[in-house]
Amino acid sequence: MTKHNKIFLSIDLDDWYHTPAITGSSFSIYKSIDDFFKDWNEKFDYITESTIKLLDLLKYYNIAATFFVIADQVERYPKIMKALKESSHEIACHSLHHEVPFDTKTKVLIQPIDKWKKDLIKAKSILENYFGREIIGYRAPGAYFANWMVPILEELNFKYDSSISFNSLYNKTNVKLYDIPQEPYILNSKDLSNRNPDTNLIEFPWAYYNLMGYRLPMAGAYFFRLFGYNFFQYVINQNLKQGNTMFYFHSLELTEDKIPLENNKKRPLYWIGKGEKMTNNISKLLKHNKECYLNYFNHINRYS
Repeated sequence: MTKHNKIFLSIDLDDWYHTPAITGSSFSIYKSIDDFFKDWNEKFDYITESTIKLLDLLKYYNIAATFFVIADQVERYPKIMKALKESSHEIACHSLHHEVPFDTKTKVLIQPIDKWKKDLIKAKSILENYFGREIIGYRAPGAYFANWMVPILEELNFKYDSSISFNSLYNKTNVKLYDIPQEPYILNSKDLSNRNPDTNLIEFPWAYYNLMGYRLPMAGAYFFRLFGYNFFQYVINQNLKQGNTMFYFHSLELTEDKIPLENNKKRPLYWIGKGEKMTNNISKLLKHNKECYLNYFNHINRYS
């Protein structure tokens, strides 16, 4: 492990109904969050208990993370919001309703850009008013990120984005990606690369592991549950030898509750390894690397 290199640690606060199979994408069961809540009369909150448990873990190891919060959660999850407000963790923006504004396959717009901007302005305002601090970070829902978002983020005084996942399995952006580094870099607003940057927006790209020229997505979350602690710790060690890296997951992944079946129809293995197993693996990861973790806000201060 390299002492000087850091792991940028972040947690997405999505609940089960925010997954694209349920809401927020071009192939969702429900067209919008409002449609979901009009129809769903059963328990919807599967993250409060696991998030509080996670906050206790982070406090135990004295680790400050970045929480990407969906703005409409401020009203729906009062216990989580109060705990986050009283914590030292960074709060960043994960949109207003966790909606992807373009078709996930074709990348064709399904939401007007003006509407996307208006929602982002509202989301930033809600988070800043509640938490009483400036919100400078953004992560796109589902990591579906487009180059036209960059100048808008900059115009709205965001300082960084952390959405771009460069790997050999998928590309969730609307441009062809070429050799995206794993270190933070200043964005080119046209091809999202670090070449000839024309903005001041910093990108914190997602981690990957180069296996004989094949780039495996190694940012965390589902792939952490799939590949397991030992392999991921090996990859993190290798990445730390080369420079800074990152790790993210969802507090939902720590829940012991059974996720409603509606979420599993198209991806039956998606929730493999969640619950106690995930909690134990996260605890081991936090303990093993506790001197290396840094949230995005603290790195931005070093970067400036």
